[in-house]
Amino acid sequence: MKRWHLPSLAPSSEKQLAREPGADAPRMPSLGRQKPRVLFSYPECRVVVIDLQSGEELGDHQVRERAVLEVVSGRVSIECSEETVDCETGTLVTFAPGEQHSVRALADTRLLLVLAPWPAARNRSEQEVAHAQHLPANASAEPLESFDPTTSRPG
Repeated sequence: MKRWHLPSLAPSSEKQLAREPGADAPRMPSLGRQKPRVLFSYPECRVVVIDLQSGEELGDHQVRERAVLEVVSGRVSIECSEETVDCETGTLVTFAPGEQHSVRALADTRLLLVLAPWPAARNRSEQEVAHAQHLPANASAEPLESFDPTTSRPG
């Protein structure tokens, strides 16, 4: 068993640059200080924590996998299929593979993103299939150390 306490994870310090080709190339747009952190990555799914400061956004994009997004802390506005909804801490949202959407932080926010399967089987290249178990450079195979939220501030 591996365990993480999502509200108390220290913020990631660096975002890895996209590398092509390969299954470990991040496919998420980056604006401002947004720094996705891959907690783990297996063929079944990839789990990512994203910290956004108020006003930052994950611009209009889509992923090939089914995406499940949980608002761990904060508040976001999600635009999808010409509908905009505000989502607070504890909200869970799912997106179908290929569904276009954007996410904007209305407050300092921490998101948990689950992509499954990883990468999407119907879109895997031969190289991605060969490296399906490869852990990306910005992933962690072990739980990350927690920090004391009373002395440190995420984001």
